[in-house]
Amino acid sequence: MQDHLRKAPFRCPHCENVQLEPVTAISTYCRSCGSYYEIGAPVTGKQKPAPAPAAPRPQPTAAQRHAREVRCYRCRRTHEVSPSARSTICPGCSASIEFDDLVFDSKVARPVDTRGRLTVEAKGSLSNGYIVCGEADLYGAVNGTLRCEGTVRIAYSGTMSCRIAAKSIVIEKGARLDFALPIIAAEIILHGSARGNFHCEGQVHIHRHGRLEGRLSAKAIVVDKGGFLLAESTVQPAPPAQKNEKEAPEKTLPLEGLPNLGLAS
Repeated sequence: MQDHLRKAPFRCPHCENVQLEPVTAISTYCRSCGSYYEIGAPVTGKQKPAPAPAAPRPQPTAAQRHAREVRCYRCRRTHEVSPSARSTICPGCSASIEFDDLVFDSKVARPVDTRGRLTVEAKGSLSNGYIVCGEADLYGAVNGTLRCEGTVRIAYSGTMSCRIAAKSIVIEKGARLDFALPIIAAEIILHGSARGNFHCEGQVHIHRHGRLEGRLSAKAIVVDKGGFLLAESTVQPAPPAQKNEKEAPEKTLPLEGLPNLGLAS
């Protein structure tokens, strides 16, 4: 059959109507909607699939959008890191800072600088003048200087030659401690007994069977029935909040106060 007589189906781009037109035609009018359109490739039984839409870019999670702030206690510089980072280098003094949890089950003498959890097992011990952690669980002895951004829980009995500064210090039930060096915290809780020189930026709470001896300065002292306080005590209440003060600041330990206790590295 001659080309000018042979016809093929073509689709209207406006209404999708399919009609037969000569294969030599260049343009035509749609018999359905009356629109004029140029003729392209004939309609076949199988239509070319439309390209798949591009996958949307994954949105960062809330944790990924907020960088983690890290403070170096060697040079006092603060910098930000990714929340998924496992370690960082201080841009001020090039000190290496870890974020992993550390466990010591033997006698170790080395510096520690992590924002993770530090655990010293009953058979272990840790000694160094520079120990920094995010949280601490002490079942064994620690000697030197310990700074903790969170809570130090002590379930050890014996003498500790360690300066400790933490947001919170908890003496666990059954622990009997003799601190040879000053202790500073925003909160001190005693279920066991401790002797030493304590400075508390907030409240000291001595629970039943808890015992504190030595010297103590605090903003407030609470002694439950069955608890014992045998110490030279100084109570300095916090100043009253102003009437216009909408929200009290969060109580945190001023770790900058460490040099006052001889804890500067």
